[in-house]
Amino acid sequence: MLHAEPEDRAPDPLAWLAPILWPDGRTRLVPAAADGRFGAASTAAVDVAAAVPGRRSGPMAAGWWGSPDGTAPRILIPAGAPGAARRAVRRYHDGFSPGRRLRSAAAEATMLVPGVAARALGRHRIRVEADPGATRGVVEWLGELLDEPDLLVAVSLSIPKSNRKPVLQLLTPGGICLGWAKVAWSPISEALVANEADWLDRPAVAPLITPRLLHDVELCGRRVVVASPVDVGRRPRRRPDAPPPPAILRAVAGRGSTGRVRLGESIWWHSVEAVRPNATDGEWTAIAATAVAAGDRRLEVGAWHGDLTPWNLMTTRRGVQLIDWELAADGAPVGFDLCHFHTQVATEMRGAGPAAALDRSARLSPQGLATLGIDPAERNLVWRLYLVELVRRSIALRAAGYPSERLTSGPAALDRLAAMARREARTTSTVATRAPSPQEVDR
Repeated sequence: MLHAEPEDRAPDPLAWLAPILWPDGRTRLVPAAADGRFGAASTAAVDVAAAVPGRRSGPMAAGWWGSPDGTAPRILIPAGAPGAARRAVRRYHDGFSPGRRLRSAAAEATMLVPGVAARALGRHRIRVEADPGATRGVVEWLGELLDEPDLLVAVSLSIPKSNRKPVLQLLTPGGICLGWAKVAWSPISEALVANEADWLDRPAVAPLITPRLLHDVELCGRRVVVASPVDVGRRPRRRPDAPPPPAILRAVAGRGSTGRVRLGESIWWHSVEAVRPNATDGEWTAIAATAVAAGDRRLEVGAWHGDLTPWNLMTTRRGVQLIDWELAADGAPVGFDLCHFHTQVATEMRGAGPAAALDRSARLSPQGLATLGIDPAERNLVWRLYLVELVRRSIALRAAGYPSERLTSGPAALDRLAAMARREARTTSTVATRAPSPQEVDR
């Protein structure tokens, strides 16, 4: 079982990031003070390229701007090249509302004018400092790997969580995106990065477009996976909360082993059984009751993305692109992605709590499953098995060290599964104790 690093080991995102990108511990990320200046203690290692033999300048020369601020940034923007900065802030996906698209366009325009960008973000400057004897880190080796001596890197940082990892956008000074890199730093993040590499290396089934795997390497003791860039559509082509077309969901399923199998024979069910040693009695009782309800019915199975959401989709003139395959798995009941889409839209875009999000998914999923061609007798079972998947994830995360109080979807799904099991138990008890009718006696 994987074990995650403690959640609060490094609450400072810059202190967390620096040793991941520069594992020798001799390189730091230093934010500017409130007046935009660096203190006197920070002047010892200004010329980073000179301090580290063989280090290419890349983002070292000008450092980054932190947004929304320099002490708790969500993205680090290359500060030395307007073209790269503009590309770094360009964010378009299917979940963007018209207002967010306008804000993204305004951010791009700001980055193109150095004076305006400096006024907007100058107080949020972050510099890379290295002690004498420091060695090249992941960033510099990526420049070697891509044969780009002036490589610039924008860094996306998610909120602290067990599967958090730096995502690096690899840019030329002119703003050409060469690819995206994910850097593993812990056992759980390494497993996710490795899984993504596996799925990116598989061919996509039309009309689905996926990034290509460019590199899967170890740099400075870190596993680094580099994926090809994807197109970003500036014009919305679907409603932000609209699920992907059935053809896309079918194309995702087609990336794995398709067919009809009994639940106990499916690859996905084996992953459920794998967490049994870490499950509570209540969790496993609810899961086992669902297996009994499935009986010997054969279900249609295939691959599922695992996090198919509007922010992982980009619908462009070329087609529908789907990114972030680190949670993908094979042999799952077809329809999981649709159920998860509705749950995540309710949670992340509508601010619904876990129970309300599952209510929304329960209402919307049956019609979507019908458009996928799922047999009417199987639709409720597919959604119920999706609840099992949420519980399975919750058990696995808890076993990996994820704080139990942060697990919300899993407990909400467990409550629903337990309620279903109780209703079925009452029905069975009623049928078993009911006195037979005269007609039944005659038969």
